[in-house]
Amino acid sequence: MKEKINSIQLASIFTLLIFSSSIGISLYTTIKIASIDSYISVFLGGLLGIIPLLLVLYIFNYDIDKPIYEKNKTIFGHFLGNIINIIILLLYLIVAATILFNTSNFIVSQYLSDTPLILIMIILMLIILYTINKGIETISRTSAIFVIITLFFFLFGICGTLSEIKIENLKPFLEFGIEKPLIGSFVNMLMSTAPIYTILIIPKNNLCDNKKTAKYLFISYAIAATTLFLISFIANSILGKYLIELYQFPGYIALKRISLFGFIDRIENFLSLQWILSSFITLSMIIYYISKNIKRSGKSKLLNTIIVIITILVSYNIFKNNTSFNSYLYEYYPYILSALLIMYIVITLTIFIRKKLKK
Repeated sequence: MKEKINSIQLASIFTLLIFSSSIGISLYTTIKIASIDSYISVFLGGLLGIIPLLLVLYIFNYDIDKPIYEKNKTIFGHFLGNIINIIILLLYLIVAATILFNTSNFIVSQYLSDTPLILIMIILMLIILYTINKGIETISRTSAIFVIITLFFFLFGICGTLSEIKIENLKPFLEFGIEKPLIGSFVNMLMSTAPIYTILIIPKNNLCDNKKTAKYLFISYAIAATTLFLISFIANSILGKYLIELYQFPGYIALKRISLFGFIDRIENFLSLQWILSSFITLSMIIYYISKNIKRSGKSKLLNTIIVIITILVSYNIFKNNTSFNSYLYEYYPYILSALLIMYIVITLTIFIRKKLKK
């Protein structure tokens, strides 16, 4: 892996990986758990998300000239290391299929209602395939541009909805106690941070200015977590307790309140591109992560194509309709992401123990 990127480009990828969960996944599931108190869950989830960030940095700083799949073989041995790599690949394949269905479903439901879902999936994944065939440098440069666009759209959306915010819509405060918001915060943390481990496929030595990596990642995490909280807070304060539970994409619905000069409406369709762009980068990083784990050196366009086809088939065939998908997000997806978190906790603890034993 000779492609070089810098810490700002890595931070751009990192920001979009977290931000992509806001498109109907983390926000929808958190609302199902905590209802009108979901913004509290998102805030607490942002604080809990520092833990996965620290895990990423700790693993990132170990054996800095190796990607994660090589580190696992060094830590656990060749056989067990490969088993762990395979388990993570399978978990990430499910994550990719979930994000693909969610993004495609959003595009169909809000933009192209008469277009077959499979066609949207194929078009989206073909663009992603072209991007990952170009390598991590292209992904990182694209991310840097997308972050600027995404933050601009977000700030525009915030300014446009300020007049619609009604604090009384956030009542009753903690109607059913703190338990559900706490559960929601953990689920929100899982969904927001699940894709961030994919940056571990990039060896730290491949960064031109790797001494600044930790600082930039902390800054990018703070920006992304704050963005998710504001989206949740605004959506809750605009829609209120009863309406917030009706919509799969409450953040998008809240943007419908924006009107320019009193007569230009429906600009939410333009502003919602921020979510599609972030999901595009997340899918690209996951496919790239899987591909590099299977073919350890050089580029393989054929392998990338096969992984893309498998992702489409899994996504289209597992999730039969929107109802079953929403049920899956609430009942099963958190456990899949918990398994992913546990894998990286085990890796981190094993590195820590190995370092102690050496001393």
